[in-house]
This record gives sequence, structure tokens and C-alpha cells, in this order.
Amino acid sequence: MMSFSHSEAARFAGSLPSLNALRAFAVAGRHLSFTRAAEELHVTQGAVSRLVKQLEADLGVSLFRRGARGLELTEAGAAYLPPLTEAFERLQAATRLVMRGARPANRLAITMLPTFAMRWFMPRLADFHRLNPDISVDVTSADRPVDFAAEPVDVGIQYGPPSDSGDWPAELAAEFLFPETVALVASPALLMAKPLRRVEDVKRHTLLTHSTRPDGWAEWFAAAGLKGHVARGPAFEHFFMSIEAAVNGIGLALVPDFFVAQELRDGRLVEPLPDHRLQRRGGYYLLYLKDRERDPAIRAFRNWLFS
Repeated sequence: MMSFSHSEAARFAGSLPSLNALRAFAVAGRHLSFTRAAEELHVTQGAVSRLVKQLEADLGVSLFRRGARGLELTEAGAAYLPPLTEAFERLQAATRLVMRGARPANRLAITMLPTFAMRWFMPRLADFHRLNPDISVDVTSADRPVDFAAEPVDVGIQYGPPSDSGDWPAELAAEFLFPETVALVASPALLMAKPLRRVEDVKRHTLLTHSTRPDGWAEWFAAAGLKGHVARGPAFEHFFMSIEAAVNGIGLALVPDFFVAQELRDGRLVEPLPDHRLQRRGGYYLLYLKDRERDPAIRAFRNWLFS
């Protein structure tokens, strides 16, 4: 095993700049902004500036040109940034890998879309525990793509394009669960005040928008053969917000049918145009790293989903 004497360790440590200074430069270089770097690092702009100046003094070179139009990387800065960024990414990946390895083998970290977690997964979680009493799950929600190699996540359920589209990362197994069929729903009170009997009547209503799928209504109009301008109403980040807005009579909502099954059963929502559901091209997928397909907890979760 390699070992260092105290003097050798001191010389080795002294040959490297401050880790905080390196991090400040890497983030500022990515944004070309001390302000945005400070926001990401949760420090002040002055702190980022001081750390970068410290790094420049340690290295004996200028990394940024500071001009009226903002920051620009110098030749030295442009050469230094890519390997430094890669080094931090590898450090993060290694740290998360160790954290994942330190987690008990019977714990499964799952990420999924917020409304999917609330409306589909949570009502079924007791069944998974009944069949797999030795496995505990940690559930988080995310609307963004997850880096399974770098983040402490074992499996995910996400909406995405067809598995043969080539859009999924090569290292991921993307197994199709089910398609997304979108239904137009509204509160009974809203439809009593403003009836919706024909497709054309949709234009008379406020249309609730899902902000991460802003073209939803345009797709529905096209599929229904309805021409004209799509007048969007309030926009909501998550489907559960759109559902709640529709229940309260704010407007019409387009939501995956399985998200509103309970509201349709108990009458809080109705589907006035059941013949005009929209079948999306994508669907919901189970995601995990291909090299972890034999992990017992992942296999148990996969088998439960597909059973």
C-alpha cells in the first residue's frame, strides 16, 4: 500500500489549489457569470470572485477576462475548464457510488414524476410491500432526466419517447410500461354553466395548460380536426395542479386518464367528449442501469410492475 510521510503529504497537498477555489472557477466558467455561480453554490458573488482571484494567484495565470460585456475565458481558462469539470463530475459520481454501496441491499431508491407517484404508485405501494416485505423503498420525484450513473437512484419511472427512438441513454434499460392516453375533463358545475356537447364548444372555455407540455392543446385540436387559435388559460407545472384546478371549475384540463380515474368515478370530474381521447406517441418506462439488471431489489421491483 502506498503511504506518504507527513512532509510528503504536505508537499502533495500544497501542489493543489483550494478545492473551493477550483469549484468556484468550474461553476463560473460554465455559466460565464459570477452571479449565477454564486446562486448555484449558495454563496455571495463576492465570495466567488475572491475564490477565483485566489486561484489565479495560485496558478500565476488569468482565467477570465473581465469586460463590459461580462466574463470571457482566457486561453488558459478555456484549456483548464474541461478537464476540471470532468474531474468534479467523476468525484461526484464516485461519491454517489460509494453512498449507494453503503446503503443496505434491501433499500430501493425510486424516482418518478410527482403526479405519477401520487396518483398511481402510492395507492399500489402496500401491495409491493406485501409481496416484498424485506425491501424498503425511498421515493423521490423529478420532472427532469435523472443521471442514474451519478445520482443515488436505483430505478425510475418516467414519461418518454418510444424505446426505439434512440433518445434514451445507451447505458439505460428502458422497459415500456404503458402508453399515455389523455382525456379532456371538467367539473360538472362548469359544464352546467357552459355546456360542452360538440368539439367546437371547446373554444368557448378556458383551457388549462401543463407547462412542461405546452403543445398539448394544439395536439388535441389537430387530432379532433378542430381548426383555429388555441387560447391557453392558466399554466400548471404538475398534472395534480391541473386536476385540482379542473375540479374547482377553473377550466378544461387535458390529463392522462389514469390520473383522474377516482375523480371520474366519484363525479368530481366528467369527460364530456369521451370519443376524443388523445393517444400520445410516448409512454411510461421503467428505467435502470443495464449493468444492474441482476440486482435483487431491482429485479423484485421489475417483476412486481410487470405482474
